[in-house]
Amino acid sequence: MDLELSDEQTWLSESVEALLGRNWTPTADDPLGDAGQRRELWSSLVEFGALSVGGDEGLGAIELCLIARSLGAHLAPLPYLGSAAVRYAVAPLLDELPSGFGELADGTDAVAPALLEPGCGWDLDAPRTTIDALALTGRKAAVEHADATQRLAVVAAGPAGIALALVASDADGVSSVEQPAFDATTPLRTVAFDSVAIDGESVAWDGAAELAIGRLTAVGALLAASEAVGAAGELLRLACEYAGERRQFGRPIGSFQALRHLLADMYVRQASAWSSVLYAAASLDEDADEGERTASIAKAYVSRAAREVAHGAIQVFGGIAITAEHPAHRFLRRIAVREQQFGDALHHERALGRALAEALVAEPVR
Repeated sequence: MDLELSDEQTWLSESVEALLGRNWTPTADDPLGDAGQRRELWSSLVEFGALSVGGDEGLGAIELCLIARSLGAHLAPLPYLGSAAVRYAVAPLLDELPSGFGELADGTDAVAPALLEPGCGWDLDAPRTTIDALALTGRKAAVEHADATQRLAVVAAGPAGIALALVASDADGVSSVEQPAFDATTPLRTVAFDSVAIDGESVAWDGAAELAIGRLTAVGALLAASEAVGAAGELLRLACEYAGERRQFGRPIGSFQALRHLLADMYVRQASAWSSVLYAAASLDEDADEGERTASIAKAYVSRAAREVAHGAIQVFGGIAITAEHPAHRFLRRIAVREQQFGDALHHERALGRALAEALVAEPVR
């Protein structure tokens, strides 16, 4: 497995950086910008081809992670994570899925995964939201950018097992209310479904649904991790810049050994976090047997590493980091939100531990 970026992938990363640097310059007192700015930025990203996922010419997991890393570094408030994750999940399964999923893959609609339920964790094998006679009923929590997307990808319990349904955000019976969000640039809503009529061509059942949901949670975890790595990388850059400028006792604080060690540790954590994401993304792209498990390992590692980078940066900045004017707290907020999405470190470590224990029981070590 080659973890070196190709020339095309490097150009992609540089182009997305240029696009965001040109089109997204929020102010400290208005990190969300106005709705017109967000629509223009989203249109630019879609026109760039950021939703052209799957197939021989489409983007793979590595390319999607490169884009997500840049979005995290710029704190862009876009519904990209869910829109890209759903498309990547269904792209190789279109022959097994109803035609409605093919229409999604070919379109540019923004999509929000509706996975988490109030009071429940990230284990999605027994959702309380149900589909009965093609009517969807239930509630989902922490649906990101629900008011800025055209479709929702809903995990529900079907007549014979788990199901994945595509639902129009403005369909009759769909309602949502804003819920508190730790990061203003990742607005969350609670969405309720009151006997919402579902098109049979937009629902995947049983085995096909399980495959799609497994891929969705794996790549979603990687994209969340990539955004966290991007935010941590920008925090590290700002901390290094500040350490070279801030003077104490007649010297730049970056010359003090304790601070240099702290910055070095932050660099190692950020770089190794990105390496773990790249390895997991390559595993998914190559359909490796352990692809989803590798994504789980990467998410667990990044969840802790990115937060440690953020905490280290705040120590470098000192008191200025806790002021509203300084951007450090905004990057920390994005990292904290992405840490929780698609399962935090503890969730993935427990799942990995259970899988390892089951494997040992099935095939004891001799």
